[in-house]
Amino acid sequence: MGQGNSKLSSDDIKKIMSKTNYTSEQVSQILKDYQSVNQDSKGLSLEEFKSFFSIRFKDYDDASILHMFKIFDSDKNGRISFKEFVGALFIITKSPVSDKLSFLFDMFDRDLNGYLDLEESYNILKLALNTSVGLGFDVSQAGSFAEGLLNSMNRNSHGGITKEEFIKKASVNDTFVRMLCLYQSYDTLLY
Repeated sequence: MGQGNSKLSSDDIKKIMSKTNYTSEQVSQILKDYQSVNQDSKGLSLEEFKSFFSIRFKDYDDASILHMFKIFDSDKNGRISFKEFVGALFIITKSPVSDKLSFLFDMFDRDLNGYLDLEESYNILKLALNTSVGLGFDVSQAGSFAEGLLNSMNRNSHGGITKEEFIKKASVNDTFVRMLCLYQSYDTLLY
């Protein structure tokens, strides 16, 4: 597949399906959506990526979407190929909870130091609360998770929480996982 990715062979579709658990209909819809924002057929620019994700993830600010773009631009060419795009959607929609938490950690570790500091942790919690409230979830227990996360940081000599600590702590907290819609696939919102 070239950058434009205007057509997928049946082998390409089968590869995507085997790696993502998307159906052939979902792959076709993802390709259609990709092509609708990929104006120059060279892969998604940052602006095209923003236009796709900002509509679907209203709680993500421009800085978060920019960081997400950088994470998913795996070949670092400044464009998101269809393969990278499908990979991004897979992580967001169908990957295991631990992979989604790993992605969130990477997205919010903006200084790339391997730790979530107080501000970065706050930004994840803010996203979780905004997402939950927007979907009508009960967020009354969110404070206990936030307190536990921040207490973990205070006990560490490095003043932050590592990816492993974050995944371990977050994955066992059903309230937090539900707040981020990590149990649900985003099928109803995306594919």
